[in-house]
Amino acid sequence: MTEQKELIKKRSSIKGRLTAFASHLKTIDESTITATEVRELQLRIGKIEALYHLYDEVQLKIECSSDNMDIQMAERTEFETQYYKTCAHAHEILNTYQRLHEKIENASNASHSRANHRLVKLPTIQLPKFGGSYDGWLEFHDTFSSLIHNNDDIDEVNKFHYLRASLEGSAAVVIQSVDFSATNYLVAWKLLCERFDNKRLLIQNHVAALFNIDPITKESSVNLKRLIDQINKNLRALESLGEPVTHWDTLLIHIVTQKLDAKTYREWEEYKGNLGKGKDKTIKFDSFLEFLHNRADLIETIEMSQNAQKTGSSKCATKIKTMVSVQGGSYNINNPSTTTKNYKNHSPMKPCPNCNGEHYLNNCPNFLALSSEARYKLLPNYKICFNCFRSGHYANSCKKSGCKVCKRKHHTLIHVNEFGVRQSTASVSADCDNGNNASESSQSIKSQPSVVPSSSHNPSVVLSGTVMTTNENSGQGKSNYFALCLR
Repeated sequence: MTEQKELIKKRSSIKGRLTAFASHLKTIDESTITATEVRELQLRIGKIEALYHLYDEVQLKIECSSDNMDIQMAERTEFETQYYKTCAHAHEILNTYQRLHEKIENASNASHSRANHRLVKLPTIQLPKFGGSYDGWLEFHDTFSSLIHNNDDIDEVNKFHYLRASLEGSAAVVIQSVDFSATNYLVAWKLLCERFDNKRLLIQNHVAALFNIDPITKESSVNLKRLIDQINKNLRALESLGEPVTHWDTLLIHIVTQKLDAKTYREWEEYKGNLGKGKDKTIKFDSFLEFLHNRADLIETIEMSQNAQKTGSSKCATKIKTMVSVQGGSYNINNPSTTTKNYKNHSPMKPCPNCNGEHYLNNCPNFLALSSEARYKLLPNYKICFNCFRSGHYANSCKKSGCKVCKRKHHTLIHVNEFGVRQSTASVSADCDNGNNASESSQSIKSQPSVVPSSSHNPSVVLSGTVMTTNENSGQGKSNYFALCLR
């Protein structure tokens, strides 16, 4: 009996400690609890959990020695109920603190992240413009609603200002009569939506846009991609308006194939035959779009390759021409082997035949200061080509282009008009006649044909030579120069 009393005292002591812990929990404010208090609470919970094991041992001994089992079971039930409620309350305080602490940390991290983002200046989002076309209404409506209309940080006055700044043309006329005030913003937005948010007209407009797509006349990746973009834009708009575009495969394929160029249309017919589907199965529009995408990529690759080849050939020709020009040679694009040969066998620059300077005759200042007739008369003395002013060949075998004025085989610097040549020829012929009248004895004539440049389309040939006249009485001779112009 004495032992049972001792056990009951221990049980009462354990119950008192549990009651004291429950009273301590009531003094804790969950919103202002500190980290130190949380740590203290965790230690107390550990002690209370150990206290339960001690209570279980004491209560079990009492139950074994007691004759009234119902009273002892009620005692155990009462203690366990109080114990579990107290522990649950303690853990709830800890969970509340943990959630509050995580919220504070997330807010701090978000603030730090926003501070870092402020260091980078993002580009300004331009508000969409709407001029009253049904093609752009859905895009304008969704964009303006997302940026301005549904933004609670912008007041009504500024929303109205942004709305008026985004409208132009017939769309601006709709809200032109609405007074500019904060209360009238919703009125203006409602008027605009009632005017253009017409589902029937929007559907009709986008369907018409599919039929009125510009046809492709020439195979081009740019035109083909533009066609794909127009199709996708109108189909997405029709789908957002509730139209069953997923069931329009055959109709859409027929409409779009009529807009393709001949080569792409032929490729589609071949591709359609290689799909491996039966004749009774319908071709999906997605398969057709996939073909168009692949076709556009293929054409773009070919175009890039062709442009690269043209650019490479142009750079190569320019480089070779520059190298040969530096060495004093010339580049023959029609016969590169000749160019290489001339480059290898090229000799140093010969001095100017007119002034012995280190330049070509066409760059000689003294030569350029003369008239065209005077330049022409000097050329026979230099024994050079009349076309390129180089030695070693004649004008009829020169590979250089001719005169830039009359396109004949002579240099532009010695081009003279036809009137001047004829006049000069006539004066020379007159001198020949005067010499013949003075005395006619024996004559010795030496002539050489040469081509004289002229502005007419018919070639002129000048026969020049020297007439030797000998006086029979005195035996003295006289020489006269003559020139005849033959057309």
